[in-house]
Amino acid sequence: MEQITPTLKLHTRQEKGGTHINSLIMTHKGNSYHLFAGAKDTVHVFSESIALYVLTVNKAEGTLGLNAYMAPEPFPINTFILHSSKDIKRTLGSQWEKLSPETLIQNLTKHLI
Repeated sequence: MEQITPTLKLHTRQEKGGTHINSLIMTHKGNSYHLFAGAKDTVHVFSESIALYVLTVNKAEGTLGLNAYMAPEPFPINTFILHSSKDIKRTLGSQWEKLSPETLIQNLTKHLI
């Protein structure tokens, strides 16, 4: 598994009363992928063969998610989300914050269906 730094672009449009966020797009090797990440998320991306794994961590909200993409499909083929700090600790252990992003992904891929 290799960590990569793809291009990320935020697509927006102007609406009455403000700006609407359409999507966050990741581009890698000529393919575009729709990401599910927020403003306070830390995003880690790894590739393995034709698969891309996107780990999103939001410590402030206590959420953690893993999306698996298969090139060139623009949407994840599988997703696993932990919605609270309690869920994260129960799944990854109380010392999960000391684990590397690659180790977190390896542990979470076991939960993908």
